[in-house]
Amino acid sequence: MKSRKTSNLLFFMGLVVVFLLFFHRPLLIAAGKYLTPEGSGDADSVIVEGCDLAIGKGIQVGMSLLSSGKAGRLIIIYHYPGNEGNPGTSAHYSFISRKVEQVGLKEDHIHLIGTPDNHPITLTDAKNVLNYLSNTKARSAILLTEGFHARRSYSAYRQTALPLDIHIIPVPYFLSSGNHAYGNDDWWQRTDGIHSFF
Repeated sequence: MKSRKTSNLLFFMGLVVVFLLFFHRPLLIAAGKYLTPEGSGDADSVIVEGCDLAIGKGIQVGMSLLSSGKAGRLIIIYHYPGNEGNPGTSAHYSFISRKVEQVGLKEDHIHLIGTPDNHPITLTDAKNVLNYLSNTKARSAILLTEGFHARRSYSAYRQTALPLDIHIIPVPYFLSSGNHAYGNDDWWQRTDGIHSFF
């Protein structure tokens, strides 16, 4: 009886290994796509979440969406220590506005919103940004989020936006490191992709 259970267990484990050998790629792609939900459509605003203020990829993608007419303004979130109050943004604003003007956008198309770095940070960001958008009568926003953080960010923003009647459209982007940016189709082949996924 014991040897039969052992042989059944070994057979089952063998099937799992064979299944993973032949179907690991579609499973890993599906796992990546699950963590990076992607919507489509135009919106009142583009929210760039979790970026630096040095015109990183998120801001570049946001400016591209503005240039193409997909949204009317760019909301850039920056964090400040929660116990220090909201410091002035003049240096940040003038730096970004110069960059925005270089690509042909007007200064009034960008809005910097400072949020305290209180945990949970994503939910804190969502509450501050969506209250601002609600006060400006916005009805929709594209949420730009880096890679595999997209599912968590989208959930926090969607939950917060629901009572405010604001539609959130998730748009993930992947950062490039070295000569190749990883994506959903090859993230497990790169150390930074595996690190980001887990």
